[in-house]
Amino acid sequence: MNQVKFERIILFFVFFHIALGVFLSHYNLNYFESIYVREDGFIEWLTVDVLLFGSILCFVRAFRTRFRKGTAFFMVLVACGVVLLFGAGEEISWGQRILDIKSSEFFLLKNSQGETNLHNLVINGIKVNKLIFGTILGILIGLYFIVLPILYKFVNGIKKLTDKFAIPVPRVLHILAYILLAIMATFTASGKKGELLEFGGCWIFFLMFLFPVNKNIFEK
Repeated sequence: MNQVKFERIILFFVFFHIALGVFLSHYNLNYFESIYVREDGFIEWLTVDVLLFGSILCFVRAFRTRFRKGTAFFMVLVACGVVLLFGAGEEISWGQRILDIKSSEFFLLKNSQGETNLHNLVINGIKVNKLIFGTILGILIGLYFIVLPILYKFVNGIKKLTDKFAIPVPRVLHILAYILLAIMATFTASGKKGELLEFGGCWIFFLMFLFPVNKNIFEK
């Protein structure tokens, strides 16, 4: 299967489930919240799956290129693999609900869901999930998808640094897909629209990691 066909299939898969989620939020809110986007539900497991795919991709690229492209290149790939693996673990609270493991006193007091994960911690009344994975991450994603591709194309120094540190650059297709995702998510009639954004965003990021503008830097 060639790249174009693969990306089309994945994007159809993603936006079909986003559209279905938006539809359910309006016409069957109970099903949407209690089944479709619930913890350890259908959408969450699809998010976990793609985070694992992305992690494996980074580790494989690190193994294939090893240190031939420089220490920084190798270390960034390994770090990305670890971060994505960590993200997958956080999504399912490290299997706590699956294995019926009780949270420690710290997480019962400091976690908004009483679970063993970091992204739902509440520190001094501030939700880590909303601050870091909401506001800050939103700004970084905006810079990454809009500013970086322009600088990469027109500023040679930025291009060299980006390639040296194994940073995948999004193509126009990925940018448009993310914009469409953000627009569609706003029509969700539920406070759980963030679950749809996570799902769609992770799959778009996976495509961007797989087929970036600078795909050639990951070749052996």
